Amino acid sequence: MVSAEIPLPVILSLLEAPRPSNLQYVLKSLYLSQDAVSKASKSDLNILTSRINNLLLARDDYKRWYGCHVVQILALNPVVLTNAGSLFIVSLLKIVNDTNSVSINLKNAALTLNAIIKGIRGKPVLTREVLTPNLPNIISSLMDTLERDIVTILPILQSILFKHSTTFKPFAKKFEVKLQKFITENFDNLSTPLQYDLCKSYAYLNLIKPNNSTTASGTQPLPDDQWRAKLLKIMDEIRSTVLIYDNFIDLKNERDTMEIIKQLPDQETKEYIFPFLNVDMSEPITVVSISQRLNVLVKLLIAFVTSPTPFPIRVPLGLVIQVANLLLGVSPNYIPFKGDLKRDQDLKKIVLNDMVKTQVIGSQLIFQVTKFYKKLVLPHLSSILSSLEVAVPVKSGSGKKMIKIDTEAALAIESELLSVVKTTTEILKLFEGLTELELINKLVDVCILFLEKRTPMESLTEKQSQVQPKQAQGQGKKNKKKSKDSTPLSDLLSHAELFELDPPAITISTSLSFFEVVIKKIPSLSPTARIKVMRYILSTGVKQSSLNGSVSPQLVRLLEALVLYPGNGETYSVLPIVKRLLPDNEKLSLLTNPRFPPLEVKYRPRAAAGIEDVDDDDEDDEAREDIMDVDVVTVEEVEQEPKGNFAEELKKAQVSIPDSTQSVFKTNEETKQLQTLSFPEAKKEEKIVEEEDEENKTRSLEDAEEEDETPSKRIKITQGPTITTTSTTEIEVKIDESEGGDDSDFEVPEIDLGSDEDDEDDE
Repeated sequence: MVSAEIPLPVILSLLEAPRPSNLQYVLKSLYLSQDAVSKASKSDLNILTSRINNLLLARDDYKRWYGCHVVQILALNPVVLTNAGSLFIVSLLKIVNDTNSVSINLKNAALTLNAIIKGIRGKPVLTREVLTPNLPNIISSLMDTLERDIVTILPILQSILFKHSTTFKPFAKKFEVKLQKFITENFDNLSTPLQYDLCKSYAYLNLIKPNNSTTASGTQPLPDDQWRAKLLKIMDEIRSTVLIYDNFIDLKNERDTMEIIKQLPDQETKEYIFPFLNVDMSEPITVVSISQRLNVLVKLLIAFVTSPTPFPIRVPLGLVIQVANLLLGVSPNYIPFKGDLKRDQDLKKIVLNDMVKTQVIGSQLIFQVTKFYKKLVLPHLSSILSSLEVAVPVKSGSGKKMIKIDTEAALAIESELLSVVKTTTEILKLFEGLTELELINKLVDVCILFLEKRTPMESLTEKQSQVQPKQAQGQGKKNKKKSKDSTPLSDLLSHAELFELDPPAITISTSLSFFEVVIKKIPSLSPTARIKVMRYILSTGVKQSSLNGSVSPQLVRLLEALVLYPGNGETYSVLPIVKRLLPDNEKLSLLTNPRFPPLEVKYRPRAAAGIEDVDDDDEDDEAREDIMDVDVVTVEEVEQEPKGNFAEELKKAQVSIPDSTQSVFKTNEETKQLQTLSFPEAKKEEKIVEEEDEENKTRSLEDAEEEDETPSKRIKITQGPTITTTSTTEIEVKIDESEGGDDSDFEVPEIDLGSDEDDEDDE
């Protein structure tokens, strides 16, 4: 039997003198042969654990690294954890506490400790005998080395805090101090995942129960009382930080902003999480600390309202959205600067940029809340869209009420506006049929602007216009010296396409995602905005198809959306163009070549009424041919049934005389004059008189006997020559009104029947 396992004695020999080339075989064998290790003898198991422990305690960094990887694999084996779990934990803590160990060994030791903790957690006996006695030492050692490798150690401490909050309680204050240091110092320079872990760990500190088990009124506190209290403190601190902008802009004169500020919680005890900010107007760069503090506070707020907890929490969702509206309302587009600040242009520009960053922070808060709480934010939809619209820079157009996008300001804050586009996209995914389209129309214009190619053409052409007068003066003096300023402009004017820059990939991805949601969710989009989007999608698809021979997957989804989600009142279709770009698309092929499931064919038996068909199929075919070629139609009665039965059968079945070839195409007047056959009622029985021609009189006796044996009446249609009329049988019948209310009279057309004498003359 083929096996990838290495025998345990061989593994023991390899662990005695570890080599890099043997590591993968040892780890794979230990991972696959869990039963072999579990069923090993007591002596072999002791030898295995002792040799691994020797690797962990060795002074050679490579042996320590080797031993950490082996322990990570053996942490999956409950037998090894029971016999040597505490031994491995002690040895690993020595590596963690060793300040001289290399960073890679510290990282591996911390990860190995986490693997052992996960292997023990949830098992009552192992938790009581192995983990609980060693957990305080693990927390203390990891917290002391937090600064050395915060990326690796912080998630481990966060997990321990969440799962073992009671054991973590003695270290809560020390951990909070360390977290505040990381949060207040250079928080913006940390990576986004690390920022999230810091804020989440700070929120989980509130899982630890306070010392006072009862409230001031003597009642038992709810599990989330401490969590909610800290959440309200963060909102109060955000409100106080935003009020700092009142030193630069007329914030208190803005009625909507002040109403939101009054709605936010105002704590009586000003126990803020962070120290007061030091903003010096003589040093404009200190103004950026306002947006930096708001960024930290908002990310803490996001962590408090989105982090999972072991108990339900009460989230004031309306207040959270009001905080976001407050941050978005700090807009330089609508709130004027104070008079003394207008003269200091440097300070004004810095304050302007900082206010834009504050708006982006509010947009990020709405994005995270919408992504987590989904349709619970829809009651606040109107205020959210109005606040997001404020963040788009606009300027007055040619008309009195004409408003346009400020292209220069929009390009200057491209990354910030993309955050607004991303947030709007997340909101539009929740519902359909948006009627307030002011924000959507503006963002469509912004995205189209961002998707255009960028070129320094305008700035350099302005420089060229300033250089031309100087060159004219030089030519007047007959100075033949070549101008150095015009040298680089020659390529720009003759090959301008070489200087064009494509928009960033993140801009393209965000804008196309926004277009896709708008096409699918807003059929009432204005025709102007929809045509702009459609023109860009089709032109980009044609360009990609011609250059690359294919279309990107994101653009394929957009092309499908254009076909499958037409706008209201759209009278044109882009299906032919899209089908040419995507010839093998399955969705579009269903539109161009519909394929429906086969329908069931129901068998309908022939009506077995009083009138029977001709016996043979050949006779049916001949009868059909005779109908098309007949000039004069004669009705020959084969056998006469009793009068009563015949009248009843004719009442049930409607018989019509087929038209001849001459009556296929008739005028309207001829159609009106056309008479149809009517049958008598059962109450009034009329005698049908027919004159038999000579051929019928001279029929053979055998044919007559066969016809006499036929129990039913047959009607046979034959073709005969044109015959003069010798006798006319005229039947006039009155028929009662049918159920449908048709009371029209029907008369039998006059039929000329040939006499016997005429037939003899012809012969």
